Amino acid sequence: MKALTFDINRIRWPICKVLGWVSPRVFWSRLSGLRLREIEPPPLPGPDWVRLRTILGGICGTDLTSIFQRNHPASVLRVMTRFPVVLGHENVAVIEEVGPAVTGWQVGQRVIAESSLSCAVRGIDPPCGPCAAGRFTLCERFLDGNVPPGMMIGWNNFTGGSWSDGFVAHASQLHAVPTSLPDEQAIVVDPVAGAVHAVLRRLPADDERVLILGAGMLGIGIAKAIRALGSRAHVTALTRSELQAKRMRDAGSDEAICCPRAASSGHRYDAVAAAVGGRRLHAMFGNQAFIGGYDVTYDCVGTGGSLTDAMKFTRGRGTVVLVGTSQITVVDTTPLWMTELNVIGCNGRQYEAYDGRTEHTYEVVFDLVARGRLSLDGLLTHTFALADYRRALALLSSPGRSGIIKAAFRAT
Repeated sequence: MKALTFDINRIRWPICKVLGWVSPRVFWSRLSGLRLREIEPPPLPGPDWVRLRTILGGICGTDLTSIFQRNHPASVLRVMTRFPVVLGHENVAVIEEVGPAVTGWQVGQRVIAESSLSCAVRGIDPPCGPCAAGRFTLCERFLDGNVPPGMMIGWNNFTGGSWSDGFVAHASQLHAVPTSLPDEQAIVVDPVAGAVHAVLRRLPADDERVLILGAGMLGIGIAKAIRALGSRAHVTALTRSELQAKRMRDAGSDEAICCPRAASSGHRYDAVAAAVGGRRLHAMFGNQAFIGGYDVTYDCVGTGGSLTDAMKFTRGRGTVVLVGTSQITVVDTTPLWMTELNVIGCNGRQYEAYDGRTEHTYEVVFDLVARGRLSLDGLLTHTFALADYRRALALLSSPGRSGIIKAAFRAT
């Protein structure tokens, strides 16, 4: 079967890192670790696993961060992964084969496989504390059990991933896609679920002021989730373009502050200060300080710069919710202690306290869609054949110019 594989070479990695400062094309060149290959389908790891035929494989920012080598090479996430990997953890797929111990699932069913390779997947009983509490993305046993190490589908060397014709998943990972939900909407359930989880971690009160940093898939998802979950908080989005500003207003933001990438940090801080009634203080070497700010700030970018801005734009004893996946980076922690901030991390999907019951985040999204409180329409803007991955990555390297919200690969 065809698959996009990714590996890390100790010699080519630093060469690509340097050349990437000149042109991103190196990251999908022969020097990179990315290859379109013909590989054997992965075997079922056990009797309670299923084989899936990919319909769509979502292209996540986490994947792009690794391909474009924005991660520090010493990241602890690398310890949890065995290379080479077949990329792609966001998916919509059809069950093609069921193991002899699988019950409740049939060949031909359309599903989404939740990607975490936690205790249930690994055959570990009793499960670790986080898994027992339904927080499977926080599993403490990703290196243990009856399957090889790995945190998720698409980031291990045995399940495969959705950037291919097919992959395998444990029966506990499967969620049936409602018949009313087309593939083009089902593929965004995973990233939207990540946004819903973040908002459920800190749902803004109606009288609070909220700032969203980032206007891509996660930022749009946060705005939609705030409204879908019933909050009437005043929401402001900080965007790079007028197109992003319009998308954020359409998603539920009350206003948008548009600051192009070329704008200075002083201009950006002044614009935010004017919107929230705060005050910018200029320090040396282009550093900025901020007085006042928002009650809740969602950082949907996940860089050292965005986390620094998020903390500075948040009022004393306010809350910063880190939604974007950050790693080893440089952050100005002054506002963390100086204004006694609360900083909350968010990691994917879990079992949520929702509407008086406990539900997996995917099921929360399905319910919100069914009740007409959340729309997934129009979020998938681009699809590509696997063979067209170079063009896909070229467009995704500058999403502001290409207008991409969410992209996915179509299996052959």
